Amino acid sequence: MAATEHGAAHGVRAEPDVVSAKLVVGFAILLTITAVAAGAIVAALFWHFDRVAQRHDAQIVIESGLQRQASEVPPAPRLQVYPVKHWTDFQTAERERLESYGWMDRATGAVHIPIERAIDLVAERGVAPLPPAPLVLPAPQAGAKAPQQQAQPEKKP
Repeated sequence: MAATEHGAAHGVRAEPDVVSAKLVVGFAILLTITAVAAGAIVAALFWHFDRVAQRHDAQIVIESGLQRQASEVPPAPRLQVYPVKHWTDFQTAERERLESYGWMDRATGAVHIPIERAIDLVAERGVAPLPPAPLVLPAPQAGAKAPQQQAQPEKKP
């Protein structure tokens, strides 16, 4: 009966169910070594390509003259480091100007007055009419004929 249990009765044999532990461990070790080696190769390639790219980029910056000067102040407009403080300082300065008397231009005699006083003066005196706009005629173009004046018929009494 032992021959029929394993299928050897008709000349057919079955593969054994047992896998060698040495084979499994050896395959795992080989797979681990291959993965570590592949990772090391990829890391080395990335490091090499990064170094080459940095040198290339530095060369381009030097050739184009775009390297930053340490002592040079960046051009305006500059980044506002404290935008809220800058905004409140601006508002305070504007409020002080709107609420005080002062010179705008001493040479022309222009002054500024508090906004409340200006409102009272406008309400009291009104606003003067604007001066008429000057009539500007288009300049004659080169080579253009001057318009001819039409002769007006004489009026008979």
